[in-house]
Amino acid sequence: MSRWIGLSGMFIGAVGIFLGFYYLGAEPGLSLEIVTVTTVGLVGVLAFVRHFFFHESDARRLGWETDRPEWAWEVGFANLAFGAMGLLAVFARLGTQAQALAVLGYAIYLMQAAALHGTQYVREGKRSPEKLWRIVLGTAWFAALMAFFALKALLGTPIGVRS
Repeated sequence: MSRWIGLSGMFIGAVGIFLGFYYLGAEPGLSLEIVTVTTVGLVGVLAFVRHFFFHESDARRLGWETDRPEWAWEVGFANLAFGAMGLLAVFARLGTQAQALAVLGYAIYLMQAAALHGTQYVREGKRSPEKLWRIVLGTAWFAALMAFFALKALLGTPIGVRS
């Protein structure tokens, strides 16, 4: 089940990034809202569900089986915190900076996760192409694209909040 939840999150995140770029030129405020809701809000909540409720299959998928799942729950709680902040930033109309900081914070978090998985990939004897491409490089690329939208909003062309 964790695999399907993970794939759903990847799909939602990819659609969010695509739509973010699609609307970036014409409606930058909508672009940031889409990226925030999808890549942070929905992906974060789905990651919580995966790490908390389906921690056994998720740990097996990552090769981190354990009889003490507290680490997976903690990761799930962190994902839920980011997801909730992303959704709150958009739906409570907290503004561009709140949205951009939610996206940037989650991007930094995911970049660290990609680095951790990359380190594990290099150290372990059995290496799977799926782990390299999806978990390490895919996560890093996704986080970099998220950071682009956040930094564009914070430092680049002003992005207004839709009313």
